[in-house]
Amino acid sequence: MKIQELLNKRVLILDGAMGTEIQKREIPTWGENKRGEKLEGCSEALNLYAPEVITGIHSSYLQAGANILKTNTFGVMPWVLAEYGLESQCKEIAALGVLLAKSCIKAHKALENQQNALFVAASLGPGTKLPSLGHIDYDTMFSGYCECVEGFKEAGADVILLETAQDPLQIKAALHACKAIAPKIPIMVSVTIETNGAMLIGTDITTLFHILEPFSLLSLGMNCGLGPDLARQHLLALSEVCKFPLSIHTNAGLPQNRGGITYYPMEAEEFSEIQKSFLEIAGVALLGGCCGTTPKHIRLLVEKTKNAIPLPPKAEYKPSIASLFGAVELHQTPAPLLIGERSNATGSKAFRELLLAEDYEGALGVGSAQVRSGAHCLDVSVAFAGREEGKDMRELISRYATKIPLPLMPDSTQVNALETALKLIGGRAMINSANLEEGVEKFDKVASLAKKFGAVLVCLSIDEQGMCKTFERKVACAQRMMERARNVHHLREEDIIFDPLTFTIGSGDAEYFTAGIETLEAIRELRELYPKAGSTLGLSNISFGLSKEGRICLNSVFLYHAVLKGLSSAIVNVAHLIPYAQMDKEDIQICEDLIFNSSRTSEPLYAFIKHFEKKAGMQIQNNKEKENLSEEERIAKYLINGDLNAMQELLPQAKERIAPEKIINTILIDAMKIVGEKFGKGEMQLPFVLQSAEVMKKSVDYLNAFLPKKQSSHKTTIVIGTVKGDVHDVGKNLVDIILTNNGFNVINIGIKAELERFIEVIESQKVDCIGMSGLLVKSTLVMKENLEELKRRGITIPVMLGGAALNRNFVEEYCKPNYDGILFYCKDAFDSVAAMQKIQSGDLSDLSLPSDKARLRGEKVDKASNQEVRLAKKLAKDSRKSTDSAGESVSKPTK
Repeated sequence: MKIQELLNKRVLILDGAMGTEIQKREIPTWGENKRGEKLEGCSEALNLYAPEVITGIHSSYLQAGANILKTNTFGVMPWVLAEYGLESQCKEIAALGVLLAKSCIKAHKALENQQNALFVAASLGPGTKLPSLGHIDYDTMFSGYCECVEGFKEAGADVILLETAQDPLQIKAALHACKAIAPKIPIMVSVTIETNGAMLIGTDITTLFHILEPFSLLSLGMNCGLGPDLARQHLLALSEVCKFPLSIHTNAGLPQNRGGITYYPMEAEEFSEIQKSFLEIAGVALLGGCCGTTPKHIRLLVEKTKNAIPLPPKAEYKPSIASLFGAVELHQTPAPLLIGERSNATGSKAFRELLLAEDYEGALGVGSAQVRSGAHCLDVSVAFAGREEGKDMRELISRYATKIPLPLMPDSTQVNALETALKLIGGRAMINSANLEEGVEKFDKVASLAKKFGAVLVCLSIDEQGMCKTFERKVACAQRMMERARNVHHLREEDIIFDPLTFTIGSGDAEYFTAGIETLEAIRELRELYPKAGSTLGLSNISFGLSKEGRICLNSVFLYHAVLKGLSSAIVNVAHLIPYAQMDKEDIQICEDLIFNSSRTSEPLYAFIKHFEKKAGMQIQNNKEKENLSEEERIAKYLINGDLNAMQELLPQAKERIAPEKIINTILIDAMKIVGEKFGKGEMQLPFVLQSAEVMKKSVDYLNAFLPKKQSSHKTTIVIGTVKGDVHDVGKNLVDIILTNNGFNVINIGIKAELERFIEVIESQKVDCIGMSGLLVKSTLVMKENLEELKRRGITIPVMLGGAALNRNFVEEYCKPNYDGILFYCKDAFDSVAAMQKIQSGDLSDLSLPSDKARLRGEKVDKASNQEVRLAKKLAKDSRKSTDSAGESVSKPTK
């Protein structure tokens, strides 16, 4: 029986952890790569050099009763294996992983005469790079995943499991690879939700469903990150919206670092009982274990769920689009969905001038302003004569996709430009647009993109004869596009938004006397024909050529009537809309006379022009927030909001009234502390943190020229690296960005950094601090060994330690007694800023080490004088419920 059919009849149990089980075993050999380098720490290499270790683990889970074996291929992607010199063997290792699991199933069935349904799930993790943060591009990630999937397909995998995912764009690249190489193999998607309630990139579990809803998935769920006790709330939230079967395979509790050894506190009884309780949630059909779970955990889980039948999914899906940070329903109540139009090189002179100057940060500010005006979604069009559209689209969308909290609608007549945009958007986008102007060939290309990327498709009523001006042609063109979209490209009715087009009624041309009526009637008819589809308009086209004041009123009145006819969205300047109920009755009447033009003459137009001539220069109501803030408050607000344009406008005048050193050392630094607190509490997603950090950097760069020379002559410098044996660098790179943007000098020596590399830098350059990072628990032991060696050499430079596996207790108990210098435990990137500020001050007297020296002598330490207490007050607010390191948990240490 196929796994899809079986999920309707019974609960299936995935096996438990692979990584923590490997760590328990004696490894006969890790092998060497072709360059003769040892491969210790590369779990995937065991498929080649110690397959008996992997088959032993698989067999133990089969004995426990698991239905699904996860392969030892979590990090088999080329960009991960490249750190070990194995990238050329990606496909081979991927196939071996599947074959080892299949051989165990075959032996198990023969030995046990067991007829239980058993499947091999080929595991693929996220690797160590996030595409939404620019660490790796979509094409590279897609190509690498294709190699993996080729190996899985050739070896006969039953399922492909995309697990521990941290970025929706990474998931899309993997889904596309699976579709391209092995379209018949079902796909499970499982993400890691951090303790702040979202994936590392900032996407919560319900938003993720709306992003992935258009794709064909076997299941959607969660693994790693949390224990089952903390995962329940997120599973319940997913159940409320998700149409797919749900999977959940968590850790055996939150991992703890006990003397450099990973410890998972949840025993099998408690784990299996909580996992069993998940079957009370509609849609949950796959249970299992992740880090720290053992065959014992799985055996008890199998026993407790024997003969259990999953409850079917209950959610009723509401068609939506999404950014990385939130979903927006396509059919708003009240209508319409407001699509901001100002990020358009053709329609906005200010935006176009920013593009021509290649001021992409300024262009980002145009988008941010529309967010504040109340837009639900943003149209982004960069086409302009003489410009390279692909480059501008890439630069703008890469910023908008991670720094604008709203869904995006890339807008272009060029298929390549649309594809460029979609490869950068982790959310669910709309595409503007498709039409039949060049027949079906180009329509098919755009519709294919919409299907591939799960986007909503805007279809313009343009056919081979040109723009459709009459009601009849508008509707006929829309019907042709819908038929082809559904029957050829398998898009759904709800994936389509019609734009029946409207033309100006302000030209005086008799051909357009009824332009407004033709459009309104087409909206009504299409709503009746396709109730699940949407409709939209470039609203301002109706008033083209008229005065500013008249246009604002005419647009607002026309929108009101379009919504009455069934319009679901509109491309508008949201700041220039006036609610119909708040408009002057005379203004409304004069606009309606022009829209409906019962006389079919120019008279309503002349009356309109004359009426609004009297209102030239009138103040138009808008949604712009009035600011009654002091300059200091505005500086802080702009930094927290990441508003670079506003900051750059304010600083030249502010520095004349506020000392530049005060702006940097007090206002900006305090504001960045607030950013850090918001990030730690899950109130601010990672891309927005980086946006604020960029504003900080450019503000400091500008103000540095006005500082007293003694303050700007030397930048406090840190050398940072991921310690020996660890390839994870996302967290370290975030520290680099945050520190650099706060005005410090960072020497980043990369990953797998031997201690000698740190020492070479501090001996050859003026360095004030060493920063050691690591994701893996074994990396904390490397830090301890590094400190012992530094002490042996008589080096006492201040050292920062950070990483997901590190905790304050480990630093206190195992690191401080082995080093004679100042040690800073940095829970996240913002703690490193506080530490660097302390080092920069030059006054470390209150960080002396009497407690450490007393501990080395075996003397009793007065708790009140313990450095732990003082540092805790200075460097961290322990009430933050955040992960142990900002960005360190891209993939968990034991996977």
